[in-house]
Amino acid sequence: MALNNAQYATIMREYEEKRLQTRLLQDSRMNEIIRKIPEYKDLDNSSIDASMEYAKSALFDSPADKEKSTEKLRLHLSQIAEQKKRLLIKHGYPADYLDPVYTCPDCKDTGYIGTEKCHCFKQAIVDLLYTQSNIRDVLKKENFDNFNINYYSKTDIDPVTNLSAYDSMTGICNIAREFVADFPSSASNLLFLGKSGLGKTFLSHCIADELLKKGYTVLYLSAPQLFDILKKNNFGEKDEDVDYNELAHYVMNCDLLIIDDLGSEIVTELTASGFNICINERLLKKHSTLISTNLTPNELNDVYGERNFSRIVGFYRFCRFYGTDIRFAKKQ
Repeated sequence: MALNNAQYATIMREYEEKRLQTRLLQDSRMNEIIRKIPEYKDLDNSSIDASMEYAKSALFDSPADKEKSTEKLRLHLSQIAEQKKRLLIKHGYPADYLDPVYTCPDCKDTGYIGTEKCHCFKQAIVDLLYTQSNIRDVLKKENFDNFNINYYSKTDIDPVTNLSAYDSMTGICNIAREFVADFPSSASNLLFLGKSGLGKTFLSHCIADELLKKGYTVLYLSAPQLFDILKKNNFGEKDEDVDYNELAHYVMNCDLLIIDDLGSEIVTELTASGFNICINERLLKKHSTLISTNLTPNELNDVYGERNFSRIVGFYRFCRFYGTDIRFAKKQ
């Protein structure tokens, strides 16, 4: 699915800004090194002088002599590069301190690897189309590093599983980490069940953060957002700024679709049908889905129908969140 010109230009401007910031940082670091380590500039000049000498001699050398000169230059520049690294390390800097620092090392912040869109470009499309770029700010706070298991009680026992809230959550965290570690080969799916305030959304963010770092496309939608897109695409609705067919394409084809708060939408026969199409198509394409809901299994069966519920039972791993609202624990 293609972006319109304005959308494409928006994304490319972001890449230009990233490359500019990379150059500014590299120039700043180079000025710092030259100021603190004058010898580094001398080595830099030696590289330039050697290259200039080679360029002059190459004009008149025979093919055999040119090959020898090329190998001699390559060896000389390699030796200078090693001297530079040793000099940086000697003065307490990393050997790669002057290398470009890219947001995406795979495409070097160009958005493309050869003629193919890089994974970061695909995620930029998703972020733009679904106005979910703010998720990056959320993930700075809500990630595995900031997940605190101690908010869960060791004495509050779940009557269904006979596990404490603490032990139950420890197990769910392990499942989440396994999900990330095995992604996407296992093509597994998760269903987070439980009352509000038990960490379902937070843990969803943890998973999203890890997979985004690995270069996968992650689409995070609330249930009302999801069903609005599917409905408008189904009825062929048009909008000057939104291509609902394109939005629906990414719903079905992103590496991980996270549907937050299933059951918060107004449920109709149309939404149940759209839900069935969505989960079936993603299962057929072996794309993973994570669903979080406050509904119980029985309520899911009643609301979305036995056919939808049986698909979830057969292909989703259930994670039951138990305990008291951890937002109160955080305040305490």
